[in-house]
This record gives sequence, structure tokens and C-alpha cells, in this order.
Amino acid sequence: MKLHRHGKSLLTAAALAACMSLGSGAAAAGIDGMPPSWLPTTLRLVGVWDVSVTLRNCVSKQALATFPATNQFSADGSELEFGVKTPPSSRYPSLGTWHYIGPNRYTSAFRFFRFNPDGSYAGTQEVQRTITLGIDASHFSTVASVSIYDTQHHLLQSGCATETATRR
Repeated sequence: MKLHRHGKSLLTAAALAACMSLGSGAAAAGIDGMPPSWLPTTLRLVGVWDVSVTLRNCVSKQALATFPATNQFSADGSELEFGVKTPPSSRYPSLGTWHYIGPNRYTSAFRFFRFNPDGSYAGTQEVQRTITLGIDASHFSTVASVSIYDTQHHLLQSGCATETATRR
């Protein structure tokens, strides 16, 4: 089998092409009936996930608040995130990217715009996380850092979070 520059086989390239042409739903259900855990490691995160986010004290790790979110990881490396910690009038959906970094491990970074109660622009919130995917590719957990910026991108607040997720 001929290998690509990053050591991916033609089978991996074919699976990626199939995911991109069929949409993220194909990857979430597997390709040709394969479970997600059988997909090439670089694509196993692809799909829609129900997430439980827990904001934590960065020093003591004590839980401060927990809320649900939904994540969608696409085969092209893009990501969407929708969380409910703040009302929809206070934030936009998040856009970001994700990358494979090793066996069952990925990084993810996303950002959303924040708004004041009067509707004026308040700045952005950015999340950086490391994702550990379960062996069966149906669960993941994360460790995340959160940064809140004003309209001039000056850091106002930083924090920590953990997440657990189940594939939809």
C-alpha cells in the first residue's frame, strides 16, 4: 500500500473522502456500517456529541458550575459548539478547529462573541482543550482552559473546566 506524507494509507484517505462527501453524519455512524472505533484514528472524533461542561477552580479543582453543551466535529477539522451557560442573547455559537495529536488524543480550540445585556458587543471567550477519546469512540473527556477578553482583546478573566461527552 502506498503511504502519504504523514504515513496515512490510501484507506485512510478514502475514509476521509467518504466522510467529507457524505457529511459528518456518515462518520458518526461509521462508514459502510463500521462503528466509529474502526475509523482511522484521525477521524474517530468526527460526529455530534452531548457534552457536560464543569467549570472548576483552577487551583483546588472544585466544581463551580455544570451545564450542557453540544459539539460537532467535522472531517475537515472544523468544530461547532453550542453551550447554555449564558442566554443566547449574550453569546453566539462557537466556531473552532480540532486536530489529532496521538492515540485517542485531540486538541480543540474555539471562540464565541459575547454581548452585554443591552446587546452591545462585550468581547470574546476562547476555549483551548485536550480531548481524550474512549477506546470505543463513543465517549470523551477533556481538560480545558477558558479565557475571556474585552473588545480590544485584553484578558479580563481566565478559568479551567473539564468535560465529559457521549456520542449522539
